[in-house]
Amino acid sequence: MDYTVLTLDGWLEFNHRKWGLSPVKLSLSESTSERPAIELVIYTDKRGRIKTPKLNPYTPLAFLPTDTQSVSRLGRQWLSVSEVVVKEFRERGVVNAVSFPPSIVDVRPWKWGSFQVTVNYSLYSEFPYSINYADKSVRAKVRKATRLGYICKRTSQLKDVIECLDDTGERQDFDYRLNIADLEICQRLLGPDICRAYVCYSPNGDAASARVALSYPGASAVGWVAGTKRDYLSDGCAQLLWLFTLEDLQSAGACGFDYAGANIRSVAAAKAAWGGQLVPYYTIRQPNARALVHHMIDFWQFARGNRKYR
Repeated sequence: MDYTVLTLDGWLEFNHRKWGLSPVKLSLSESTSERPAIELVIYTDKRGRIKTPKLNPYTPLAFLPTDTQSVSRLGRQWLSVSEVVVKEFRERGVVNAVSFPPSIVDVRPWKWGSFQVTVNYSLYSEFPYSINYADKSVRAKVRKATRLGYICKRTSQLKDVIECLDDTGERQDFDYRLNIADLEICQRLLGPDICRAYVCYSPNGDAASARVALSYPGASAVGWVAGTKRDYLSDGCAQLLWLFTLEDLQSAGACGFDYAGANIRSVAAAKAAWGGQLVPYYTIRQPNARALVHHMIDFWQFARGNRKYR
């Protein structure tokens, strides 16, 4: 899994313009030697604190060891250089949650540094991908949409994308906080071959379902945003577009697809039906009032769950 797409200058500039945060590329090591080192991209607010922009699935981080095959030595190098990163985090301060990509499996230095550590999940499909990996219910939906005459396209008609996102946000009571101008800026900064927009059109020409993926040749593609209009939910257009997206990203040279989260029960079930591998990723928080609020929400939800299962 390679999340190079999240380190591209165009992506960093988009987040700067949209969310008002400053991207900072860091290469940290224990000494003046180039390796071992950790390269990462963080965003900072006006006070210099680390803050993850909205709609960013991960804080991209890469471990650069010395030229060794020794497992024990690699482990020692990771622990020593990640302590430098932890020190950087503590000195800057962390406003909200920082999620590392699934390739980072050891976050003990953050735990030892008294950060709160939680585990989350995503789904990942390696390419080449085949529809045969998907659940039969998905394949049936794809056949239904095809039979009804739905057509999928890569598009520059970003108004059609926003219509689908807004309808979904209204239905599910959330807001992507994206508009047409935002998508236009993102595509202009990254290029349409990296910020790839897709729409599934109904037989009457209406935009029924849309999604945007971030892709870079030889690296992992990431599902960014998606939405389907309520009038077309039962027709299979979302599933048809999902398949079209996976096939297009594969043809464009991506090595796999990250579904960008599988932590909400209903969403997780829909994504799992595509046959991707469940992958954990770790999230850290600095203990503060915001983290305390999240802890209290978890406590309240746990208490509700106890009542449910009695």
